[in-house]
Amino acid sequence: ISHFEDCTLPLEKRDFAPPTTPLEVSELMPAEGFAVLRFAPDWSGPWHPSPYRQWFFLLSGSLTVTVGDGTERSLSTGDIVLLDDEGTKGHLTRVNGSQEAIAVGVRVAGE
Repeated sequence: ISHFEDCTLPLEKRDFAPPTTPLEVSELMPAEGFAVLRFAPDWSGPWHPSPYRQWFFLLSGSLTVTVGDGTERSLSTGDIVLLDDEGTKGHLTRVNGSQEAIAVGVRVAGE
């Protein structure tokens, strides 16, 4: 059953793009590609798993996601989620309100 789990991605201050001032940066993570998604206003979908393990970055709008254990969360601009529910019933997704939502999904390498 899919579920939510709150995690912290460790960030470390380092010279990421010299000569600029050091930034807090995560470790580099391999990726296989990315896709931009546009959710139309008032869009909703049936139960579905993620097509592959991916980082999901919500760039604009607001979504409500319901996972297999019944927990609901509202995602808003700037939220990041690791979708890792392949092989399960998956999750429900719906756009909140009458404004579109734009997201980027980054496929995790080797998955």
